[in-house]
Amino acid sequence: MKLNFLLIFFVFSVLQVKSQPGKSDIYGGIHSLPKRIPASQYGLVQQPNDKVKWLLDARFGMFIHWGLYAGPARGEWYMENAAVPVYKYRELAYPSSGDEYFEADKFDAGAWAALAKKAGMRYMCLTAMHHDGYALFDSRYMNSFTSKQTLNRDFVKEYTDACRKAGLKVGLYKTLINWRYPGYFDVTGTDAKKNRWNYATDPSHKENARLMKEGLYADTKTLMTNYGKIDMIFWDGGWLAQQGTDADAAYFWEPGKFLSPTNPWPVNPYFQDIDSASGKPLGLMGLVRKYQPDIIVNPRSGWMGDFQSEEGSAPITGPVRTKEIWQKCMTMGGAWGYTRAMEDTNQLISFAGIKRMIADVTIRNMSLLLNVGPDRHGVISNAITHLLEETGAWLSPRAEAIYGTFGGPWDPKDGQFGFAYRDSTIYVFLLDDFKKNTFTLPAVNPGQRIIRAYEVGRSSKISFSQDHKREIRISFPPADDNIRIFAIVLNRNVSGLTSSK
Repeated sequence: MKLNFLLIFFVFSVLQVKSQPGKSDIYGGIHSLPKRIPASQYGLVQQPNDKVKWLLDARFGMFIHWGLYAGPARGEWYMENAAVPVYKYRELAYPSSGDEYFEADKFDAGAWAALAKKAGMRYMCLTAMHHDGYALFDSRYMNSFTSKQTLNRDFVKEYTDACRKAGLKVGLYKTLINWRYPGYFDVTGTDAKKNRWNYATDPSHKENARLMKEGLYADTKTLMTNYGKIDMIFWDGGWLAQQGTDADAAYFWEPGKFLSPTNPWPVNPYFQDIDSASGKPLGLMGLVRKYQPDIIVNPRSGWMGDFQSEEGSAPITGPVRTKEIWQKCMTMGGAWGYTRAMEDTNQLISFAGIKRMIADVTIRNMSLLLNVGPDRHGVISNAITHLLEETGAWLSPRAEAIYGTFGGPWDPKDGQFGFAYRDSTIYVFLLDDFKKNTFTLPAVNPGQRIIRAYEVGRSSKISFSQDHKREIRISFPPADDNIRIFAIVLNRNVSGLTSSK
């Protein structure tokens, strides 16, 4: 009696598991993944999945930090770190600064785009303006300081044209802050925060801060209207006085859909943009979306953003990112702006390190934005160029596993392995710490069986088998490579999955 009861209970339990959508049977199987559901904040909804999809499909992009700071070769925070006065920092834009002069005489946007393509990158992102307030575009706002004024060149125009000619998606970095305004450290005019320039509390700083905010709105409209379709904005510097978070300063910048009529730092009506439906003046992202309805942005304006950003060279760990779109951004060596380290192979990320980052973002359904810092002439160093060309040569025969795939259907094991898939193919990524010559996949779904296996990017003899638990086992010869990718082709699609695509 007891034995029969246990048998009946076991069978009932199995049937229950099989009947529940998204649940696996007793042998595991492929589970449904959570779906990204666009959320809203400050009157704006995140872009739908079909408008963010390109960032994942492109997978790999070039970030470029370039500006006056390339001259001293001490990184993009040179002005603040060295407390360089505004009048003194301006000298970097003129020949009188000698061998620190931002000459840009060898700048060739087409060469940058060609290198990005050769590296296997499919989008680019240029610093249109960093925190030092020097604009690489033709800003018409009063008190602006631009490459058009100093060199009679609109570098953003040259860059955006080159991107499109090369078939690359166009991204722009834009900071909210501007160190040229003392009011940045004392927005109320009543409480100057500690700063390198020793600005003291001054009632006039409130108006100075308002002008800084107004300049942001004027420049944003210029960037969104004068340079054709822009695919991405990488906002930065939303925090005030180098304190707090971007979200903490939203009260000042008003990054949502509309401006408040009672905000203490109003944008002059001359620089406002009006929503035709409501007649209300648009906030920062309201302005952006009006002119670039398909654009995607990160959250550093204080608005929640369409995708999330993970910054720095720390290893990427954890599960597949599904509820939000994530971009990993990191620099190839030390600072983001040019330093001598960018000429030294020993101080740059290694070729193996770049491959590992690409693998880690792919298996977690992320995108990688890798930064270069050209010198004051506009030249990307030979050391960086060689690394990127080497990366592209490695990526090219492995493109099928990198671009347009989705991380999953199972979570990775940090440092060991992970997965990506497209249609009926599952790609197995074996990472640095995996040392065996065999690998067993988790169970696939009932009715799915392996019909082919091969190593992506390399000709090698692969054997495979599948047991009664639907677990697939592959065996392969050793190879000297920290990243290996194997394709498992099934007889039917990796079905039953809900993805953010």
